[in-house]
Formats: sequence, structure tokens, C-alpha cells
Amino acid sequence: MVNQIKANYRVFLSLGQARLRGQQHQARRSADVTARSKVNFVAIESSGILFGFLLRLALPHSLNKPTWRLLYCLVLGITFLLFMIGKSTWVVLLQVLLCYVIMKYFPQRHMQLIVFFLALGYMLILYVVRFMKNTDMLCYDETFPLMVTTQKVTTLAFGLSDWHLMQKGKKMGTERQKWAVRKMPGLLEYLAFTLSFQGVLAGPFCHYNLYRAFIEGNTKARLSEETEHPVRYEDDPSTCLRTVMTKVFAVAFWTCMTGWVKPLYPETLNADPAFIASHGFLFRVVYLYVSTFLNRCKYFVTWILADAVYNASGLGYKGKDESSNSDAVYNASGLGYEGKDENGKPRWTGMTNVFVIKLETASSLKIYLDNWNIMTTHWLRHVCYTRAPFMNTLLTFILSALWHGIHAGYYITFIAAAFFVLAARKMRATVRPMFQGSRWSRVVYDMMTTLATHLSMPFLVFSFLIHDLQAIWQFHKSFYFAVYIIVLSICIALPSRKRASPGASSPKKEPAEAGDKKLVSDDNAQHVQQQQQQQQQKHHNGNNNMQHHTLGAAGDAFSEQDAGVIRRGVDSTQMT
Repeated sequence: MVNQIKANYRVFLSLGQARLRGQQHQARRSADVTARSKVNFVAIESSGILFGFLLRLALPHSLNKPTWRLLYCLVLGITFLLFMIGKSTWVVLLQVLLCYVIMKYFPQRHMQLIVFFLALGYMLILYVVRFMKNTDMLCYDETFPLMVTTQKVTTLAFGLSDWHLMQKGKKMGTERQKWAVRKMPGLLEYLAFTLSFQGVLAGPFCHYNLYRAFIEGNTKARLSEETEHPVRYEDDPSTCLRTVMTKVFAVAFWTCMTGWVKPLYPETLNADPAFIASHGFLFRVVYLYVSTFLNRCKYFVTWILADAVYNASGLGYKGKDESSNSDAVYNASGLGYEGKDENGKPRWTGMTNVFVIKLETASSLKIYLDNWNIMTTHWLRHVCYTRAPFMNTLLTFILSALWHGIHAGYYITFIAAAFFVLAARKMRATVRPMFQGSRWSRVVYDMMTTLATHLSMPFLVFSFLIHDLQAIWQFHKSFYFAVYIIVLSICIALPSRKRASPGASSPKKEPAEAGDKKLVSDDNAQHVQQQQQQQQQKHHNGNNNMQHHTLGAAGDAFSEQDAGVIRRGVDSTQMT
């Protein structure tokens, strides 16, 4: 009997050891796959710069061959997908084609909503599948390109719907008019737009009207269609190469930071009980800041590289000047040029998704968030905030969380972000006027807000980075939930900002456009001037200026701070 028990125990022990070895082997295999996907991603995106320059040289606008430009971008885009996700490319193609059928054949009245919920729901199903597979979050799979295609198909669907509504006399903001699409593109145009090699792997997305301008150039036929708000194609080949190379060097630097320095400071250590017990408060706060900064470096790599590919192809020129190293792939394609500034310096920031220096030296929460994942904020505002019939801000935060994934940490971050934004707004309205008496008092205020911003943000984003609820709880508990208590106290104690009533007729900026300074900086000054002229004319005619209240009081609730926080508070693509 005793011998039988011992034998059973040895069998049980051997099974446990075998299971442990299997788990260790699975972990090593997952790590290897993740490492390979990172290398593959950087390699294929880097090649996009060369293909972008080749597009410039072989198929310039002067040849007047838009079909060949479309085929070039589409074939390379599908090739990039096959290289990164192999046979799973069909998953991306299925979503894109289903949305095309709906946009082309369904009634215009509800088509945009069907596309929106189908694209988002399709992506969420894939998120669930990914979660059940327990895939490493940094392992590139089909959910990454789906994030980009979801943005593109939904903006196109809403653009088609907006044009249909405009023909019925519906009033809407300048931005919605600008991106309204007159007719459904053909299948080739549609596939090239959604699967173009410049942004299919990691974004950022661009509107269909801008992509069409990039393909066709400033032809009379195209510009004649866009009579009210034409999207002009801008380019500066003489400065493109220098811009792209600058961004490539920036990519190399941030890649070194990600590959060599980041592993020395893992963010998971912040929630480790042994680490918490053996280090003091100040050391842990400094470590938290350093580890979260190094985690951001992988997004710098992704976005700067993607931007350079756009610029090399011919997109992204914005004029002059706004120093940035953030979008090499777009720049290489000729996308991202937006003209020149008052000093004559070229701006290749039209497809820029992050301004690193401005982000890391931000003196307020608003400035911090205004410079992070810019194009995702624009998408969220365009498809959700300016259209939601009620609770605009809340619904936009929910959409942002859903777009990122299904991990609980995402929702903790975005719910908390809403309170952080409210607290920052109240502090600015209440405390800032006390420090405007002299130059030195303003300096002191800026120093305090800079310190508060860069100390609070790591606490906000930590839940996004760590997907283990127990670890999240352990981390915040170790700091006695101090940051959240302070933020909630500010939200409760300080008075709310006064809002204009929906029926007021004061000539202020239209709420639907109030938060777009960072999102539409290409022609923002012109838009403001047009709006002021329209407001004066309406006031002269005795109009009550109801256009300024299309969103009612809720529209004013979504300030520029709200616009920034819904950028991928902590991601757009989740990998290097």
C-alpha cells in the first residue's frame, strides 16, 4: 500500500514537472515569436521608405497614371501584410470587403452606423480570440492592421453620409464638410486606400480625400469637385530626403533605447511585492517615471518610422515649421508635407502622430495629451464626439477603450483619465489666475504644473501597461491610492467651469470645432476666419447663431484636454 502511494506520488510529481517544463517552453517560444515579430516589423517598415521614394521617382503625378499608383500601393500593402501575418491576411481583407459591400449597396440613411458597428464588432471578436489564445501583447497579429482599417472604413462611411446629408441641407462643422466624400470610390481605389503600404501595418490613418489628392495630385477635375473646401496636395521634394533621414536617425535612437535600455527597467517591477517592500517612496516614484518613459519609446519607433514612409511617398508636408521626428514612412511616400512656416522652414508633420520633445517637456496635462497619438484623437472626434446625440465625452472615452482592446486595464485608464481631465480643467480655471500677476509667478505656476503633469501621468498609464488586475491593485494600494484621492478631491472641491447655455447667441467658436486646434492645424487659421465672418454675417441678419450650439452644452464639455486624453493614452499600435 505504501509503495503504491509512493509510486502514485512520483507519477504525480513527474506530471507536474512536465507541465512546468511545457509552460516554460511555451513562454520561451512566445518570447521568440514576439522578438521575431519586432524585427520583422522594423525591417518591413524600413523597406517602405525605399518603396516610397521609388513611387516618387517611377510614378510621379506628371505621368498622370493614378491607376498605376493605386496598384503600386495596394500590391505592396498586401505584401506587407503577408510578410507580417501570413495567411491571417484574409481576416483583414474580409473586414474591408464586408464594409465595402455595405457602403456600396445599403441605403445611405443608416449605412455609416452599420459600417461603424460591423468594423468595431469584427475587431472586438478578434480581440477576444487573441485573449483566449493568451498571445503576447507585443506579438504582431491581425488585430494590429485591423485597428488601422477600422479607422479608415469608418471615416469613409461617415464621409459618404455627410455628403448625402449636406445635399439635404443639413448644417455641419467645417471639418465634416472638408472630409465629406462625394461618391463611393471604385473597388481598386477603396482597397488601395484601406490597405496602402504606407499605413496598413501601424497607421496613422488618413482621410480618403487626402489620399485621393495624394494619388491624383492637384488636377482640375478633382479640385472642381471640392469647390467649398478643396483638399490640396502639398509636396516639397527638395526637403523630403533630409526630413526622412532625420526621422530615420530618430528611429535608430529610440530603437536602441527600446532594445538595450528598456529591458533594464521593466514596468512590471513596479507591482512586485519584493520591490515594493525593499524600496522607499521616492525611489519607486522615480523608477515608475523612468520605466513608463522607456515603455513609450516603442511607440516613438512605430510612429516615427510610419511617418517617414508617408513622407518619402509624398504625404505629410505641412508647410513651415513644427519641429518633429515622427513619421518617416509617410514622408518617404510624399505624404505629410504641409507647406512652410513664417520663417520659411518646411513642415513635414501632416502625418505626425507624436511630438516627442513637446510631449516630454509638457507643462500641463493638455499639452501632454495634445502631442500624443494625434491622428487617433482626430478619428475619435470625427466619428464619435461630433456625432453622438448625448454624453459625447463619455461615449468617446468608451469608444477609445473598445478600440484599444478588452483588457480591464484599458478601461481603468480611460475612466480615470476622464477625472484627470476634469481635475486639470478645474485647477486651470481656479488656480491659474492667482499666478498671473507677474512673470516670476507665472514661471512658478508652470514649474508646478510641469512637475504635477509628469508625476501624475505614470500613475494614470500604469493600468494600461499591466493587464493583471491583481498587479494593478497591488501597485496603487502600495501608494495608498494617493493620486486618485487627490484628483477626486479636486473634482469635488473646486467649482465647475461655467458653460454657455444652448440658447445663448454670443459669437464664440462652434463647439464642434473648439477642440480641433491640434487636429486640423493645416488650415485652422483659415477655418477660424471663415467661422468669424459667418458669425458676423448671421449676427447682422438677426440670426440667433444657433449653429454655434449644434452640440448644446455637451459640446463645450469636450475641451481640448478631452480631445487629447482619448488619444491612445498609451498606445496606438502597441509595439515596435
